[in-house]
This record gives sequence, structure tokens and C-alpha cells, in this order.
Amino acid sequence: MLKREALPPVPRVEPELRPASQRLLDWAVADRPLSDAALREQAARCLDCGVPGCRNACPLGNRIPQWLAAAARGDWERAGKLVHETSPLPEVCGAICPQYRLCEGACARARLEGAVSIGTLERALAGRAQRPISSIRRNGRQVAVIGAGPAGLACADRLNRSGVRVRVYDRESGIGGLLRTGIPAFKLDKSLLDRRHSLLEEAGVEFRLGRDVDGNLMAHLLEQYDALFLGLGAQRSRAIALPGDELPGVEQALDWLARVNAGSGEPLQGKRALILGGGDTAMDCARAALRLGAQVTVAYRGPEARLRASPKEVRLAREEGAIFLFDYTPLRFLGLDRLSRVLFQTPNGPRLIDCDRAILALGQQPAPPTWLARFDIAIEDDGRIRVDDRGHTTHPRVWAGGDNTLGPDLAVTAMAAGRRAAEGILSSFNPIKRIGGWR
Repeated sequence: MLKREALPPVPRVEPELRPASQRLLDWAVADRPLSDAALREQAARCLDCGVPGCRNACPLGNRIPQWLAAAARGDWERAGKLVHETSPLPEVCGAICPQYRLCEGACARARLEGAVSIGTLERALAGRAQRPISSIRRNGRQVAVIGAGPAGLACADRLNRSGVRVRVYDRESGIGGLLRTGIPAFKLDKSLLDRRHSLLEEAGVEFRLGRDVDGNLMAHLLEQYDALFLGLGAQRSRAIALPGDELPGVEQALDWLARVNAGSGEPLQGKRALILGGGDTAMDCARAALRLGAQVTVAYRGPEARLRASPKEVRLAREEGAIFLFDYTPLRFLGLDRLSRVLFQTPNGPRLIDCDRAILALGQQPAPPTWLARFDIAIEDDGRIRVDDRGHTTHPRVWAGGDNTLGPDLAVTAMAAGRRAAEGILSSFNPIKRIGGWR
């Protein structure tokens, strides 16, 4: 059921990509923004479905038809306000969410001439409309958030808007977690995170960055705050035990990307980089290595149809020069004093690939700190923190959410988990509304 009559077909338009030869010369985002007129035209393509598939497919339940309608009118302020009502980081969701699997995949227009360009519009609106900073009436409660990644920021944002004083701790010098350290700037402009940091501080959220929380500090925080939230992420690379993996030149993707994002990535001019994996992180590594001057090959153990990376990221990597090998299973890393080749099993038998670097982009997993046991916070066998459906751990005043409870997942899913945990914390402050937990 549609709330408005379908307009004459208007084709889906996406931002124009800069030429690959130009993209390889810098670390800027790949596309050029749409004009105001194009944004309004694309927003007007929304059919305003009676049961909006886009909103139902969004983990945050974003009010997509409403902000598309405002954008179609050119009311950027209203559209930006609506975007921020449900999403703590719309600029991130617009840039890196797999919209083809979520909101755009569920768009009614997808079965016609192409889905509404929801991600493009979300990114544009987040960049145009700063969230209004209004005075917040404090309720006397205080919460410490450990981890300034998507889950922690979402939790902090929701609590702060409800009058709770929030202080966020993180070991890194900037907010974002893996958004900052694990995603290259050509995919997510880091100035967006800096801007969000400033907006959250203006709204009243306090940050203690460069602080690595250990068991002693955790104990102190429990004495000082009414509740704690753990948003520790899943920042340990998933390793494979293969002969020769100790050779210099064999790298884990997260460590390598962290150095690249910090500006300390080693130049690879004339080097041969072999990326193992088929997800978005593998594409990030491939495209980053190309910018550092390497000849890049991506080797994936399955067929092309099973690639987990978004089709757009695969296309960009190919355009920029990456070569893909499918059904290549690594068997051994070879070399004398450092890596020089990798042995694979292929459909045509064993094959050796020469390389100077092998970057393993095989996924992440939680790495819970051992001191959690000191506070009787239960951990699942796979390293995830055990929580109920509101993010409540087995400690009465500790909540958790994001990749440290779900396992590695989307940034938007982590945000939704952080917001659910915030609702659980708020309910615990009001016994009348409290919904059961582990106690």
C-alpha cells in the first residue's frame, strides 16, 4: 500500500565516481557529491509505502520516508533533524552501511527502476544539518562508557539526551574505534568523526581519550558511577595457523590498517601485496596497498559469488588495479628470512604466488580482557560478553553491546545494540519500568 501516487519513472542516480587514475593519487573519498537539485529529485522518488520496507530493514529503525519527504521539499534543516532523531552517526551509516542489503534492498522502487538512493541522501543530510544542541535537564545519574566505537557512542548519545551525565573512556586518541583505525580515509573521511566528537561534547558528553581501562580503573568506575557500559568491540584479527605465518611480511589486516590510518604505513612501491580474504576489510586492504604503490592480488578461498564484500567495493578495487583469484585456499607461507611466496590449493592443483606482503583479512573476533572475571561478568565460549536482550551483563550495574556481545557485525548493528543497552540502563534507574535482567 502506497501513501502517495507513483510519479513518472525517474532513474536512480548515484554520485559520479572520480576516475581510478585520480583516486589512486590520494586518500579522498571516491565519489563526488550530488547537487541539491539531484538530491531533491532522488528523494522525491520515495513512494512513502504504508509499511515502509526501508525502515523495517534498518537496525536503527530510521524514519527514512519522513526525512526523504523533507529533503524532496528542500527542507534540509527538517530532514537533518529527522536523520539525527534515530541515528547517532548518520554520516557513518551513509558512508559504509551495506544499503543494498538493508534499506535500499527493501525499497519498493528496487523492483521498478532502482531503489531510492537512501545512503547517498543520508550522508548528504548528515553533513548539512548539525544536530541542534539544546539545554538538557540533568537527572542526577552518571554512567561511564568504556569504548568510543559505534556502540559506545550510540549508548552515550541516548543516555545524554535523557539527562544522564556520560563520560566516555577509550584507549585511542580519537573516537570511532575501528571506524577510525580499521577503515581507510578513502571510504570514511575521518574529519566526520572529529566533527561528531565536537558535536557530542557540545551536547554535554565528556571524553577521556588515551585512557586504557584495566581492572583497577574498572573497580574505581564502579564506585564512582551508577552504571557502566562496555563497548569493547571485536578488535582481534582472526588468525589461521599455517606453516610460515611467523615470517616477516605476513601481516594481520587490522594491525596493518591501523598503521596505514595513523599515517605510518610502509611505502610499497614496486612490491607485490597479496590480500587473503573476501570481505570489505580485504577490499580496504587492497585499495590501500594500491595507493601505497603495490601490485595487488586478492586471493579468496571461495567462488566469486560468495564474496562477502559489497559489490561496489569489489568494483572499485578492480577499477583501481586489483587482480582477483577465486577458489584459492592458502596452504603455506614460504621464504628464507622473510616472506617471498604463498602456496595455494586451487581447482587446478597447487600453485605458488610470489609476493612481498601477505595481508590476512580473515575477519575479527572479540578479545575480552581477563579482568572481566574479577567482576563476575560472564563470557561465552567464543569470547562474547553474555548479555540479555537489553544488553545487561551478569553484573548488576554493567551493560554491554556491539561486537563484544554480537561478534563482528555491521557498525549500524553495533549502534542499535548500544542504544538498546542505554534503554536498559534508563529502565534500571526507574524501578517501575524495569524489565527483568540477570538478577
